[in-house]
Amino acid sequence: MAQPHSREELVDVARRFRDHGVDILAINGGDGTAHTVLTAFIQAFGKDPLPPVALLPGGTMNTVASGIGLRGHASEVLGALVNRYHQGEPIASVERNLLCVPGEQPQYGFLFGNGLISNFLEVYYEGSEPTPRKAAWILAKAVLSALTGGALIRRLMRPIELEIEVDGETWQVAPWLSVGAGTVDDIGLRFRPFHLAPRHPDHIHAVAFGCTAMQLVGQLPRIWTARDTNDPGIRSLVTRRIVMRARHPIPYMVDGDFHEGGSTLTVEAGPRVRLLLPLEG
Repeated sequence: MAQPHSREELVDVARRFRDHGVDILAINGGDGTAHTVLTAFIQAFGKDPLPPVALLPGGTMNTVASGIGLRGHASEVLGALVNRYHQGEPIASVERNLLCVPGEQPQYGFLFGNGLISNFLEVYYEGSEPTPRKAAWILAKAVLSALTGGALIRRLMRPIELEIEVDGETWQVAPWLSVGAGTVDDIGLRFRPFHLAPRHPDHIHAVAFGCTAMQLVGQLPRIWTARDTNDPGIRSLVTRRIVMRARHPIPYMVDGDFHEGGSTLTVEAGPRVRLLLPLEG
């Protein structure tokens, strides 16, 4: 089978898998690769459920795999998967919903963010190869920059003017540092702002940051230990859908990949998928 070179070709490949039948969908790569493949397969499968998914953590960012407890290199995970499958052994798994950003080309993934979240990734991808150590170094520099009001924190925390609607309630237009949402709890470096997501099937955990830089720095220990924030400028809730409206197009990221949204952007709970953990048990 030839390697696909476009979204359309990838969807065609997914349709061929659907038509011939597939027991397990194994995706070798990082978060962005998984997001791209899953988006194509959902387009191909329509309302039919996806087969069980095995994330082979072979990318730069393997946040989702790490967040569901998947350990080991891609080759180790694949080897265990193949052995268990051919020997008929049970394969441990967890279930998570995907989140969906609807539109002309809907996007599916596990993590969404705009503002601060996508700004951080923009800095992370610049220059040297992105690694967890680099992400930790940028975070440390950002905290120091917040203490001095430096250029880095000003770049990261450019506010975005948004009207937000959740469950029929409309919040007035305000400058927000970021709106993030997830169906997995870990967003990287073991920070877990979406810690309620795994306990609420068919929902997303959304967090809107309307605080100052120093207030956010003060909340980082609570976010890292998966506790609710206690700053009134941070709104955290479990919902099926959140809608954001702005005067201009809203850039955002899904699983580390950047996208340009319209002036109205919706994030909602998508289909539920079974994620395999071949090295468990």
